[in-house]
Parts: sequence; structure tokens; C-alpha cells
Amino acid sequence: MNDNCKKGLSRAAMAAFVASAMMAATPAEAFASPEPAPAAAVAVSSVSGTVTDSTGEPLIGASVVVKGTQQAAVTDIDGNFSLKNISGKILVVSYVGMKTLEVPVEQGHMNIVLKENSEALQEVVVVGYGVQKKATLTGSVAVVDEKSLENKGTLSSPVQALQGQVPGVIITRQSSAPGDESWGMSLRGAFSKNNSEPLVIIDGVEYDSVNELRLLNPSDIESMNFLKDAAASIYGSKAAGGVVLVTTKKAKEGKVKVDYSGSYTFKNIGLQNQGMSLLQWADGVLEARGNDGYDMNDTWMRYATLAKMYTNKWIAGNPLGMTNVTEMMFFDTDWQDVMWGNSWSTQHELSVSGGTDKNLFRFSLGYMYDDSNLKWGNNHNQRINLRLNNTFQIMKGMTLQSVIGYNRQDQVAPSQIGAALNVGQAQPGFPTSTIDGKPYGWAEQWRTPNWLVELGGDNKLKVNAVNISETLRYEIIDGLRANVVLGYNHSEAVRDKQTLSIDFYRYNGEELAFTSPLKKDNSYEKTQSSTDFYSIQGYVDWNKTFNNDHNLTLLGGVQYNMKQYEGFGVSTLDIQPTLGIPNGSGETQLTTPRKWEEAIMSYYGRANYDYKSKYMIEGQFRYDGSSKFQAANRWAFFWGTSLGWRLTEEDSWKVCDPTSTNSSCARPTVTWATRTVSTAIPA
Repeated sequence: MNDNCKKGLSRAAMAAFVASAMMAATPAEAFASPEPAPAAAVAVSSVSGTVTDSTGEPLIGASVVVKGTQQAAVTDIDGNFSLKNISGKILVVSYVGMKTLEVPVEQGHMNIVLKENSEALQEVVVVGYGVQKKATLTGSVAVVDEKSLENKGTLSSPVQALQGQVPGVIITRQSSAPGDESWGMSLRGAFSKNNSEPLVIIDGVEYDSVNELRLLNPSDIESMNFLKDAAASIYGSKAAGGVVLVTTKKAKEGKVKVDYSGSYTFKNIGLQNQGMSLLQWADGVLEARGNDGYDMNDTWMRYATLAKMYTNKWIAGNPLGMTNVTEMMFFDTDWQDVMWGNSWSTQHELSVSGGTDKNLFRFSLGYMYDDSNLKWGNNHNQRINLRLNNTFQIMKGMTLQSVIGYNRQDQVAPSQIGAALNVGQAQPGFPTSTIDGKPYGWAEQWRTPNWLVELGGDNKLKVNAVNISETLRYEIIDGLRANVVLGYNHSEAVRDKQTLSIDFYRYNGEELAFTSPLKKDNSYEKTQSSTDFYSIQGYVDWNKTFNNDHNLTLLGGVQYNMKQYEGFGVSTLDIQPTLGIPNGSGETQLTTPRKWEEAIMSYYGRANYDYKSKYMIEGQFRYDGSSKFQAANRWAFFWGTSLGWRLTEEDSWKVCDPTSTNSSCARPTVTWATRTVSTAIPA
């Protein structure tokens, strides 16, 4: 067998493999044929033909399916296909990067021409200060669209739906307490002892942290783009951990459209530690003390023996002579089951959108309620979101995009939840309450944890936030556009925390064992803080194609951000709990008030060049000056560059989706960026 034959067989085998994979992933959506179909098709039992592109180049691995059946074929290395004993009259022909075509079955050899899907080729992704074609993107940008956030049940934060969805993105949370999950995100792993979270930008305006996404209604999100490598360097010092760009939904021209979605989620207890039963505990004590050489003269050996004799009973008195003990309790209590149980949550979202080419609007309203798996006390979180997006065409080439959002969060948790959960594992013999349902206390120190959260007071948090983003765009000439973005974020948080004393009783419910904390230590703490963030930025972008082969894009701009913070608090002792305000006859203290402001000035730019969408190079920079540092160290320069080569545009590699950004399309890229970690200096 000669070399040419071997080469041909090798290419045919590879084409068949690729084609089978493509056919398995062929989308169900089909595009209507641009050519009118005849009124009736000729009935034939077999068909053959050739599939080519608009230039006459054979398409290897194109899918040919008899509509409504499982009969299918793939084209060979010359674009040929054949089907026998077919039962349908319409062929559906598809190929990645091309428009799907439906054609009637014809006698003889069919010549089918597929046209490029220009929409897919022109698909863009959001990057820093603009968008880029997906086909010519050199950086590492992961994209999550609105579909990834749909049908996820009640979400305490949109971040919750991203767990395990984005390659290389690590999502964490510190707690399962409603409203206090403390969501975290890592795009580049741990690289600093300080904060390594990505910078979050929503509709062009910066936010404090990933946790701020919890105030955004999931159904308002159109896309989330994650900049992981050198592409993030255009955001300078704040982008050491990468960048998350969030774009909210905008209205589309047409009739008024009303959308509603709602969910009710049942939350049950999953895996949890299984505590010992009373008998297991007693056997463990006897074995452990016995191994240590103790005999029945040991108090704990005798206590464990009594536990086995009096299971689910109690002894009024202290037969063992233990200090401060007036009764012996031997109830088989499962404290995990006592403290935790099933709960529920619900979420409702309503949006109204529509408009004309001169004025588009979208209004959305969201409500979320999340209950806790903690059975005792008040522990839940609820959130209300309002958002109004408007797009106005002021004049030809000039548009104003306005985004106004309001968020309200109400969260409540038991004030003494930390004390309850930090109590050592309760001995299984202790009861959850007295014989008549009062808080139980053993000896003079052990407190039933369920009553700590039930009667120990509430920790209430109310957060109100207003977010405004105004973007003015003006196309000066074809390809040259000026942009001005004004942003303002205001948030105000008020926390009211009461810590109340609890009377704990002996098991008979009549004798007071002790009070904890003492009534004179009842406390009320109220703290309040407000944050204002101002941002103004202006940039110009220009793109031009030379000789149909050389594509050049330039961007340059300036940005100024300022943040102001003010906070104070007051605490008082020996309070009257029912008043619901800081009051008391005990000591009153004013917590250390804080007030500070900081600002940062930035200049940035980016250049992109590609040749025939085949060879790409990108470079960007940012020059940041921060008020946190002394004048001598205030300014720093950050830059990054990336190179790309689309092998799929080479003649010998045209068997892959030209719009795909995954590694299977052999798109080698090289990126480099300076990284400087921004260190916040306490105000």
C-alpha cells in the first residue's frame, strides 16, 4: 500500500470518528431552508449525494438525517454520503459552524450546499470594557449564560448555581445559615495571605466582593464572564484574583412581555454526624476508664453503670456524691435530631419588558424567603429585589442605557447560636427540657443548647442597597465610539442584637438551677454603617478592517473611583427586652466610630490584532494610582499580553467547530501578565 493511500485511509478514519462525535452533539434546532421546497417530493428508497460549503469545498463529517427517523449518515473525506431503504421525504443536513438545512429527497445524486452560520461566527463574549468575537478570543474567558441559572430552585445567591459549573472556578461558602453563607470564589487559586477573590463588576460598576452577588436577582442575569488570565490585567491592581463581569438582562424591541417564575424548595437534612446512644456512651466510658486501670470505685465507672441500669429514667438526688449535682439524668437523647430538621424556601420572580426602537424598558421584581434547618429560635432570611433597565436612543448614533436597582435584605438569627453550637457534644443522657417543658440545666453549668437559641435573643440585620449605572454611547464615525459610564452604589446596614438571660430549672420544673447570663448582663447592641461608591469612566474604542484580512481594535480610557464609609454603634447592659431599642440601667458604651474614604485613578488601554481570524495578538495595560499609599509609592503599572493561533483555520484542520473555544479545536494560546496583589491599608 503506497503512502498516499495510507494517508487517505488515515484521514478517512479520523473524519469518521470526528463526524460521529459531531452527529452525537448535533443540536435539535433546525433552520428553515432558504430555498422553497416543491409541493410534493418524489418517493425514493435510497439517496446519495455530496455536501459542500459555499466555495465548493467538501465538508467532512456532515450529518445527514432522514427527518422524523433514526436513519442517518455522515459524509466521508470527499463529502459524499448515501442512505438506503429510507422511509422519509426530507433530509436534515447539519455541520458545525454552518446553518442547518432541510432539503427534499431527490432521485439521482444530490448536491447540497451549506452556508456559514454568520451568527455563530460573530458571537461575542464580554471582556474588559467591551466585547470580543468568540472566534478570535485569545484569553481564558469562561462564560455562563442565563440558562445555567434556570430551574435551580431557591438560590440564596446566584453564585450557588455555579458550583461545579465553571471549569477552574472554585465556589465556597462558610456557613449554611440563611443569609450568612459568606460565599467565596477563586479563579486563580490561593496566591496571597490577603484577599484573593476576583473583582466583581456588574453592568460596568465595581462591587465590594463576591458575596455582594447575593443581592442580585438570579433571573436578572444575562451572562457571567470570568476573566482568568492576562485578559484581567486591564483592571489593574484589583484584578489580581481575576475578574467576574456580570451583565444584566435588557429589554428587546416588541410587544410588552410578562414573565413569571416561582419555586418552592424542600430542604431535608443530609449527611451529619451520628452521636452515640446512651448505652454506647456508657459502654465507651466503661471501656476507656477500664483500659486506664480504674475499677468500680471510680465515679465515672459507677455513673456509666447507673446509666445502663436506669436508661430513660432519672434519679432525684446524688447517690455518687458528685459536686454541685442534685439529680442524675439517663435519657437516650439524639441531639442532632433535636437541633436540626427539615425546612423550606421559596423564590418568586416577575418581569415586564418591551418598547420600541427609541425606548426599551425592563422592570423586574424578585422575592426570596429562606428558612433554616435549625428547629429552634428565629433563623431565616428574606430578600426583595427591584430592577429597572431602560435604553433610550437620544439621537442617531447616541444611546443612553440606564440601570437602577434596589435591594432589601432582612435576616434574623439567634444571638447565642455560637454558644449553642460550641457547647461540647451534649451527653446523650441529658433531657431537652424539664418535665413541664422549661429550659433544663444540669449541675450549675451545663445549659440545654436548644433553649439557648430559643430564648437567648435575636440578632437582626437589615440591609438596603441602591445601585445605579448610566452608560452613554456615541458612535462618532463608523468604527469609532465614545463611551461614558457613571456608577453609584449606596448600601446601609443596621444590626440589632439582643442577648437575653435564661432561667434554667431542675428536671422537676419547680427548682431554679441557675440563670445564664445574669440579668444584669442582658445586653442590646445596635450598629449602623453606610457605604457610598462613586465611579466615572470614559473610554474610546475603534476598530477597522484593512484589505479584508487585517483586523485592528484599539481602546483607551480613564477611570476614577471613590468610596466613603461611616459606621458607629452603641451597646448597653441590663436592658428591658420588650422595648426593642438600646435601653438599660447598666453600663452604656459607644463603639469606636469609623469614617474613611479612599480613591483610585486609572488609565488603561488595549490593542487587538488578527490576520484572517487565524493569527491573533492582544495587549493591554493599566496605570493605577491609589490614595491608600504615600505619594512615592502611589502609582503602579500593570500589563498583559496574549497570542493565539487558530489551527482550525488551516486547511488541514478544518474538521472542527470554528466558533468553539474548547481545547478540542486545537487553539494554542500563550498569555502573560504582571500580577500585583492590592493590600488594603486600614483607614
